[in-house]
Amino acid sequence: MTKRKPVIIILMTLLALVSCGKNTVLNPDDNDPTAISFGTLNTLDIVTWNLKTFPEGTDLASLKQMISALNAEVIAFQEIMDYNAFMDLAAEIPYYSACVYSATDSYRLAYMYDTRSVTVNNQYSILENDSNPFPRPPYILDITWNNSNYILINNHFKAYGDNYIDENNSWDEEMRRRLACQKLDNYISTTLPDKKVIVLGDLNDQIAEPEDYNVFLSFLNKPEEYYFADMPIALSPTYSTVSYPSSLSHIDHILITNELFSDFENGGSYCRTILAENWMLSWNTYSSTISDHRPVGIRISKKQ
Repeated sequence: MTKRKPVIIILMTLLALVSCGKNTVLNPDDNDPTAISFGTLNTLDIVTWNLKTFPEGTDLASLKQMISALNAEVIAFQEIMDYNAFMDLAAEIPYYSACVYSATDSYRLAYMYDTRSVTVNNQYSILENDSNPFPRPPYILDITWNNSNYILINNHFKAYGDNYIDENNSWDEEMRRRLACQKLDNYISTTLPDKKVIVLGDLNDQIAEPEDYNVFLSFLNKPEEYYFADMPIALSPTYSTVSYPSSLSHIDHILITNELFSDFENGGSYCRTILAENWMLSWNTYSSTISDHRPVGIRISKKQ
């Protein structure tokens, strides 16, 4: 145990305490197929969703209905294997448009956004020459919603690992995820210092872990600058709240910068895992035809 471990444990405890008023984990009725409805007219609702090698084995008709039912302003997707199939899907969903990046030929990152409320100012990938920490370069969507500018950074970190950071192996999975966090922190601090930034995606690791092998310390050790909106889920994981229930793991995250703290503290703002399998009436059906990940969403009530 390192001398700093109590610091991170205390930090996590404090995060859980201060989040109680602003970040409620909701558990809709598991038998209610409408429970995946997430967005409202007056809030900024953003979702991250790993679609598990889309469109391989995907029930496209159900997925189209589910995306529409979420009613989110923006959905950030991971594991898009077929560009044309994804764009065709988006074209069939009323009011939505899509962006897919070209940084990789498979396991692409992508977005869908509601054209009625969101204006896309730009979309681009970053850190493309850093394949060690970023096998899939982060993908930025610069948007305007309700006359405010937001920067979304979609990610899909390196998978696997053994809960051990091998300092002597630069290709160790935990080493690569830790370096990815460090580089993202540096990019945000130097390039987007005053922007409302939301980092989200399948980050393939858990945020409420001991400091010895916690890859997210670049963010966790700067509570004045960053906050994991889904930290309460990570601190009290249950089968019905985590994003990867097959392993009782919460590995899909949403991080906000301090420019969004006050908005996220407003009543009505929260982050939760969305029980998307309710639409399919069973986890087995959902996981075999849509994804092995649940979506995770953040609702932000803009401060007036």
